[in-house]
Amino acid sequence: MKKFLIIFLLVFGFFFAKAQENDSTSAKVGGVIGAVTADGQNYQQIGFRADIPIWKLGLGVDIQLLIDAKGNIRKADWDEWQDYLDKLYYIRWGHRNEPLYIKVGGLDYSYIGYSNIINGYSNMIQYPSVKRYGGEVSFYIPKSESGNKWFGAELFANNFKEMFRDKASMLFGARVFYCPVGKLEIGATFASDLNEYNGLNDNDDDGFPNEIDFYPDDKNLVTEYEYYLKKSNNDTDFVDKSVNFGLCDGTKRNQLTKYGDLTSVSRAYGFDIGYPIITSGFLKCDVYGHWTQLAGKDSVYGWGMAPGFRFKIGENFLTLTAEYRRSQKYFVFGFYNQTYELERAKFIRNVDGKLVAQTKQETLKFINSEMNGFYVGATCNFFGFVTATANYQDLIGDGNLHSRSLKGEIVLGESLKKIIPFGDVRGYYIQNNVQDFQEWKTSSTLLGYKVGYNFKGAMIGMDFRYTFQDLDGNGKIRGDNETIRTISFNTSISF
Repeated sequence: MKKFLIIFLLVFGFFFAKAQENDSTSAKVGGVIGAVTADGQNYQQIGFRADIPIWKLGLGVDIQLLIDAKGNIRKADWDEWQDYLDKLYYIRWGHRNEPLYIKVGGLDYSYIGYSNIINGYSNMIQYPSVKRYGGEVSFYIPKSESGNKWFGAELFANNFKEMFRDKASMLFGARVFYCPVGKLEIGATFASDLNEYNGLNDNDDDGFPNEIDFYPDDKNLVTEYEYYLKKSNNDTDFVDKSVNFGLCDGTKRNQLTKYGDLTSVSRAYGFDIGYPIITSGFLKCDVYGHWTQLAGKDSVYGWGMAPGFRFKIGENFLTLTAEYRRSQKYFVFGFYNQTYELERAKFIRNVDGKLVAQTKQETLKFINSEMNGFYVGATCNFFGFVTATANYQDLIGDGNLHSRSLKGEIVLGESLKKIIPFGDVRGYYIQNNVQDFQEWKTSSTLLGYKVGYNFKGAMIGMDFRYTFQDLDGNGKIRGDNETIRTISFNTSISF
């Protein structure tokens, strides 16, 4: 039955996309073959992908089979009903800044308001090894006499699958705004992660994350001690002797922390105000300010505030953003950022050498002074040939304490693609909230590049993405076990 359903999805996706091919909105349809790394294992990938716009409706389909060296399909992609939901990459209605916009599925870059709380969040940062199914909604009601906005709201959720766990929880956020006079906009935002420990990967959902589970794909086994007990028909004396001789690890299940039973809640709320001072077709400029408070389940952390402005030339030629930022201790701006799922909860080694989970909320205690500084950002589209984006933050506190963030991306534009036979070509680097940039690899770093070559309708491409984990807690990334590579080579064929 399962194999029949897999084949049906592939065939259905292909013919559905073919049916839309003549639509004026130009569907993007392709097949994918190649190699991909997931959960540290190499697989051959065969799949079908499509991006199908139908008027205001957008539909993304991603049906893939990961096949191991023995010819077996990766079971983790097909053994639960939620896995079949994964094959729908996203469903979208409308676009941002329209009266109604809805998107459910993969979120590449989500933000609310002025990004002071939810700042470019992505639930696809560990894709395809980890798939999340989130959503974002925005709407506004215009003033009948002028067409200006009167009232509206933005809603966000990171992963609906988390609602079906034993401890139902997820990251969500909402902003409401009101325009009392003219174009003056006043907004209020609230966001909360109901359990930061959901950031720990737990393939078999037994409550013991992969890093401390000797058998991460077997729900019935956690430790080597249990494994040898099972093999020896519960011969405790034999297993204890094996431990004494160093033949197996002696850790028992009750000596491990079951993070599936733990909850760590983080919260943030804020207020903002903004007004557009230039609204001509070629030039646009608005001034704004925002104030944000961070809090946990039983504690209140610091607050931060920032006045700023945005200046835009042309439709998308140049956009400049600048803010003066000031904050109390135990605070970071844009807490739920693009690398949040990497920082949400991670394992480090404590002073005893034991692996323990640390949440992002717990890292706030290391920011033990008030800070002030600046944030600047720029995006430039060089006449459709290349688009470049750069954002930089530098906040300074007592004792030369810094909070620095850097993001850079360069993308090949559509105009240049018409001249040279390349498809999606981009490179990017992100590092958030570090003291300095002496270490270019940290647990908050995301870097990668994509290169696609167009050969007579077939797109041959490679996608390299790197994330990092500081397992020994020394603040440095060293060795292959602290580097997570997601690498795929593919060929896309347009039908």
